[in-house]
Amino acid sequence: MKTITTILSALILLISQMVGAQSKSDKMYDAFANKDGISSFTFSKNMIDAINLDLGENGEEKTVTGDLHQIRFMSYNPEKGSISGDEFIERTIGFLPKTVYHKFEDEEDSSDAEIWLMGGKKKFQECHVFLKNEQDNQMKFVVSFYGDFTVNDLKKLRKTGRDFSNDNE
Repeated sequence: MKTITTILSALILLISQMVGAQSKSDKMYDAFANKDGISSFTFSKNMIDAINLDLGENGEEKTVTGDLHQIRFMSYNPEKGSISGDEFIERTIGFLPKTVYHKFEDEEDSSDAEIWLMGGKKKFQECHVFLKNEQDNQMKFVVSFYGDFTVNDLKKLRKTGRDFSNDNE
């Protein structure tokens, strides 16, 4: 009887850890899946390994190093959706638990991009770039990077997120 109890307890613990392995930010993408005004796609590890991800230009490139597992992208068109663009950004950021994720504070207060990170000061497991644009009726974007990686310059990562969004406008 004790053996069965021990096996069941171990099985329950293993299953709960497997379920918990899903990123908290996945809820952000799941909540908006198949909604009006939303477009999204994902680059898998195999696809990422096939390309180099360099941030910056004109000899100032910084390469993302480490093990990048996934890149996710989501765009929102307020003209086709049921909520405002600002509300979309507010809701998506709201899915990130503030106990696990922290906002990257930049000297550039007037920026239309907001970066939220999970990890330490130099090494991250997740980086989410929220692009607001100037007008509420303009497209809004979320670009998420997952893995164990370092980024030499987060401003360049913000630019890469912007470039992703500019290519999809």
